[in-house]
This record gives sequence, structure tokens and C-alpha cells, in this order.
Amino acid sequence: MAQLYSWGARALFIGPALGLSPHRNAVAVVAVGLEAAFELSWNAHDYRTCRSALIPPNTLQHFRQTCGAMAFLYVDALSNDYARLLTLATANGDRAHLDLRCERLLIDHLNRLRATGADGWRETRKELEALLNGGVAPTADDRIVQTLQLIHEDPAARLPLAALARHANLSPSRFTALFKHATGVPVRRYKLWVAMGAAVRAMRRGANLTDASMEAGFSSPAHFSSAYRQMFGMEPSRLVGSSPALSP
Repeated sequence: MAQLYSWGARALFIGPALGLSPHRNAVAVVAVGLEAAFELSWNAHDYRTCRSALIPPNTLQHFRQTCGAMAFLYVDALSNDYARLLTLATANGDRAHLDLRCERLLIDHLNRLRATGADGWRETRKELEALLNGGVAPTADDRIVQTLQLIHEDPAARLPLAALARHANLSPSRFTALFKHATGVPVRRYKLWVAMGAAVRAMRRGANLTDASMEAGFSSPAHFSSAYRQMFGMEPSRLVGSSPALSP
């Protein structure tokens, strides 16, 4: 059974490898073989065997020999998460980092989530955040926390930076700095992640692509599909159709 979780500027898929064709992601991806190693290549000829890989954004990737369940953790290319993952990476891949130093920990956490499902998500989320934050819990300004709530309450609003800064009673420059410190990504990117999550959740509730796209504030289904494909390397319908579990 496949599972899909999203929170902040992150998404986590657990399940079969989806028969992915060669693709690029606009985000960074941590691929983990939860049951066995897999093979990864950048040119469909020279494959490397590994159990985990940190794949940089905009990197062409070919998977094969994906036995059993896998996990794909997507993090924004501009995020603090990606910077942290780079410190945990080894440098033995031509275009990616293979066999991460945190590999065993990730496999344990994610296999436990695979077994417990949504009931275990809260605990696994804390474990993943501790890993991504280097074990240090981030602190956020209350004004930013309130702004995040505003963004999540109405993803379709796509309030401009000036309006969000006024809501927080901050100058745009100060708001931008505090927001990046709290979330790890720029304001525009964070709003895009939230909107994509809202659209996918609407589709999981049974909405069609058109209604889900409009509900999340995209100008058209094509706009949503294009943005999603650019970020995740696949059509939203493929991921949604494979995943019965989705958590915010």
C-alpha cells in the first residue's frame, strides 16, 4: 500500500517505485530502497547500485532493479533541508551522492512508518525533522507562525509578499528574512508547495483535475500539471492514483 505525506516544503512517498521513466525534478530527492538496493544511472548505461541516493535538482535520473518498497523524500532545492542533507552525503556518485551516512536511520524510520501508516506519521515526522534540522528544533517568530496559518487556511489566495508582510506588521525585507529562517524556503516557493498539497488533497477527496486546480489557486489544470511535473517529475494523477494515504 502506497503512502503520501506532505508538510511545509516537503513531500514523502512510500510505496512501489511507480515505474518511473527517466526524468528530472525541480526539487532535490532522497531515494531510499526500503527492502533492497536499487540501481541508478544518469545516462541509461552506467548504473550504480546503492541503497540510498541524494539526487540534486534538475538531474536526469534512470532507476532500475527497484525491488520492493521505496521511499522518495522531496525537499525544495532552495531549502535549509537540502543544505543539511548535503552535509550527510558521501561524494561517490557522478551526479548524485550515494549511500548517505544517515541511510540506516532513514530506513528504520521509514519502514516503521510503512508498517504503522498514518498512525505513526506524527512520530516519524518529528524524527525526520530532527534529522533535517541537525537535531535542533527550529524556533519561529510568532508573527511568522500566524502568517503560515493564513497561507494554509486559504492556499488559493496566493497573497502577495506585501500583504503578508503587512499582516505580520513587518517590512517586506524583514518578513522575507524571518520567513526563510522559519521555513527554510523563500515565500513564493512555500506558497507553491502549499498550493500543490491542497490540489492533491482535493483530488484524493474525489475532485477532478480542473476543480482541484482551481481550488488551489492555479490558473488552469494545465498550469497545475506543468508545475507539478516540473517539481516532481511525474503527472499528479500518477502519484495521487497510487496513494490512498495523504497527510498534511
